[in-house]
Amino acid sequence: MSRTNTGHHHADDTGGIGMPAPEVIARGYEPDTYDTRTVLSVPLLVVLFFVLAFITVTILFSFIAYPDPDPMAHPGRVAKNQQPLNDRLMQNYRGPKNGTGQPRLEPLKLRTGDPRAISTTELPVEAGNSPEYHPEDLIPTKERYPELFQTGPGKIGLDVMMTLSNDTLKQLFPTQATPSQPASSQNRPTGSNAGRGAGESTAILPPAPSLPVPPAPQPRGGRP
Repeated sequence: MSRTNTGHHHADDTGGIGMPAPEVIARGYEPDTYDTRTVLSVPLLVVLFFVLAFITVTILFSFIAYPDPDPMAHPGRVAKNQQPLNDRLMQNYRGPKNGTGQPRLEPLKLRTGDPRAISTTELPVEAGNSPEYHPEDLIPTKERYPELFQTGPGKIGLDVMMTLSNDTLKQLFPTQATPSQPASSQNRPTGSNAGRGAGESTAILPPAPSLPVPPAPQPRGGRP
């Protein structure tokens, strides 16, 4: 980019920035420097906002995770909640006193050390933790479920059952000759819908019994 020499040392109206400072002309080049305060202000601002965010979240969680005691809470429930987490989980129908290895649906795990830290080691199943079941664990095999393959009086093993024909199965498991017919109306309250019906229930009253019609009374005979 060339600069038009206007004969005077001040900014012109062509969009330039004017002549360099006299010390730059005396030096012969512009120094490649930067403002230290600008560079250091960026990480300092990052640290400052991190500290402010940490303090704000800590204060908010102190009110959410550790609220003030409820004066209306039952004293027995308050005393039970003060027990360690592992002790409370052991009372939830699990552990040796309630049947070792009883499966649970919720992933409540007994852990060593601080129970609130998920990075701690889990206790073994023998200590009261629920065993985890996977779909492949439910495949019936002789090694996993030997009782399903026992054959004897009144018992047919699963492997034998799978080889039987349909006619043989119908003889082993007979069905009702006249099965119950479904209700004619889904809105009719029945035992299958808990007496409520589907949607707007309508009770269908049985017809009234037909009584014999008494004969019409005959007029009494009298004088004409």
